[in-house]
Order: sequence, then structure tokens, then C-alpha cells
Amino acid sequence: MEILNPETQLKPIKPSLGIDFPEMVANLMHNLPGLAYRCLYDEQWTMIFLSQGCAEVIGYNSEELLDNNNFSFESLIHTEDREYVRKCVDEAVSRRTKFQMEYRITDKDGNLRWVWEQGNAIYDAHNEARYLDGYIADITSRKNVEEEIKQAAKNLAELNATKDKLFSLIAHDLQNPVYAIITLSDFIVNNKNSFNEQEIGTFLNQISLSAKGIFDLLENLLDWGRIQTGNIVVQQEYVSLPKLINFVVGQFKPSYQEKNIQIQFAQNEEIMVESDSRLLGTILRNLLSNAIKYSHPNSSVKIQIVRDNCQIILSVSDKGMGIGRRDMARLFSINNEIHRLGTLRESGSGLGLVLVKEFADKIGASLQVSSKINRGSTFSVILPDAMAVALDIES
Repeated sequence: MEILNPETQLKPIKPSLGIDFPEMVANLMHNLPGLAYRCLYDEQWTMIFLSQGCAEVIGYNSEELLDNNNFSFESLIHTEDREYVRKCVDEAVSRRTKFQMEYRITDKDGNLRWVWEQGNAIYDAHNEARYLDGYIADITSRKNVEEEIKQAAKNLAELNATKDKLFSLIAHDLQNPVYAIITLSDFIVNNKNSFNEQEIGTFLNQISLSAKGIFDLLENLLDWGRIQTGNIVVQQEYVSLPKLINFVVGQFKPSYQEKNIQIQFAQNEEIMVESDSRLLGTILRNLLSNAIKYSHPNSSVKIQIVRDNCQIILSVSDKGMGIGRRDMARLFSINNEIHRLGTLRESGSGLGLVLVKEFADKIGASLQVSSKINRGSTFSVILPDAMAVALDIES
């Protein structure tokens, strides 16, 4: 095995004949994917050399920055980052080490760009830093990807938190109706010979209401799941509001009859909107469900359609428990922590109102809420001009 002479290793390699070193350096600088520079170690980072990558990185030609002809390089650094850049360079100079940092600049078009910079100071005979030599690269694309990853991680964390919240809601809302069905049906089976036909009918009606509550919850959960996975597609069509309202009201007949609640809705005029009937129906279903749930027995729920300058305002009003001020701002959030039983101890998680907000946003509608404790609430869905058809259909 040959042993190399250390002295031989330290000798510089002689250039081959015919190589033009100034030309080679110029070509290397031209092909750099970033910006090489030398500047004075002063307050403005006065540039005395800039490679041709200057225009590619910051949008300016070198002539515009050399000797601060038009402006200084320091003025391109984002105002929030200037102190940080100065501190990084000064600390490296004092320790006689390289500096390395990432910061923002404003390019010629006024856009913010992220750059990565590395360099070191050149000292004079008096050991004072006179120049800074360095290299700057545009890392905006990388920063954008990092930001997207951060946002995705944040969204994932929120989704996991929402998932945990959802499991809690499922356990809370399913427990009461399932327990009611099990206990009541067992009671009927064990004492079937002790009841008359009217009593059995009453028990079956209670089981039916509990089963419907479970069905409504599962339907809301499926809709919520579709929203989270992006599988909700808005399908525009002409929708008759009176027909849609009457259909939804019919679905709740056992519920409001059980509490002897009158549903007040009288609409002789046909009113049409261009919207998604399924999403609009889900909004109305959840608003009416809450109105019945939180209304006192022997009261009323009023549904109105009002035309207002080519807008359609659909409102559901009750005279029930009402909502406190502190809860109003949290009504449409899945993290609202609002768990209120209805006037007959019907379970309520607030998931329905979360769907109302999500679906209203999907169809381009807005929501308004007014409420007073023990005096009732009014939820209004406002359909914008572009959706309001308001056609009079001849019978």
C-alpha cells in the first residue's frame, strides 16, 4: 500500500495550460442558482459586487444596488426582520464565525420573498471587519411548502380534536334514547298482559320518538362526516319553499303532537329559490327540531317566509327556553360545550346547529339569531339576491 507524502498533498494543483481563470469565475457566478455578493460592513450593507443571479433572486439588476445607486440592500429587508439580520451578522463577526439566517425581502414587484443567506466577514490588517462575503438563495417555494405542511398539521390536530368531541357527542346523545328504548320495551315485554291498548299505544309512541331521535342524530353525523371529507356537492335547482317547509313539518308531526305544540305556517303564495333542496331541507329540519325540543308544551312554533328586496328570509321562531348571551356566540361551533335538555328532557348536543352553519355557508346563505331567556328564539336563514327567484306560480 502506497503511503502519500503529506507535503505532496498540501501542494496546490497547478492549473492546466489554456485555462482562463477570470472567464471560469465569471461562468461559475453566472450559473449559480442564487446571488453571490461582497458588501461593506456598514449600516446599509453597501454592495460593491453582485453576481448575475441578483435579478433572479430579488428582481433588481446589480447596477441598481451597487454603491447604493438607487437604494440600499438593507432597505429591501422586511422591516420586521432587519434587526434579526443585523444581530445575526454582528454576532458572527464578533465571534469570527460564519453567519447563516433566513429572512424576508421585498422584490422589485413588491412581493415578499424568503431568502437563505450564508457568509462571513473579511478583516483588514487592524483585525477590523471591513467586508462581508456571502451567498443568498431564494427559498420562497420551500417556505410555502413548509407553511402548507404546518397548516395541514394544524388542520389534522383540529380534526382529531373534533373527532374526540364527536365521539363524546355520540356517547352523550345516544345514551338516553337507547336506554329509553331498552327499558321501555323490556317493561312492555315483562308486563304485556297488564296493559290495555291505549297504554301500549302510548308506550310505542315514546319508543318511536326515541328511535326518531337516534335516526336524526345518525343523519346529522353522516352529513357532518360528508362535510369533513369534502363529499358534499351543492346541486342547484328551483326549490318551492312552502312545499319544502310542509314536507319537513310533516316529519315532525309525532314530536310536536306529543308536546301539543302548534306549528304556525300559512303561505298562500308560491315562493321559489335557486338552491340545494337537500341542504336547505337539512337546515330547516335542524332548526325546527330545536324549536320543538326547547318549546314548552302547549305553546307554538312559527315559520315565516319574508321577501325583502329580492332576498328571501326564512325564519323559525319559538316561545321556549331561549339562549343566554354567553352561549349565543358559541352556538355554531362543535366545541361549544353547550348541552341542554329540552323541555321534556329531550337530549341535545348542538351538532344540529353546527350543520346549519356549515350548510348555510355551502349554499351561500347567512344566519341571524335573536333570543331571550324564557321568551324564545328566532333563527333566520337569509338567502342572497342571486338565489332568490321569488316566482309567482299560477295555480
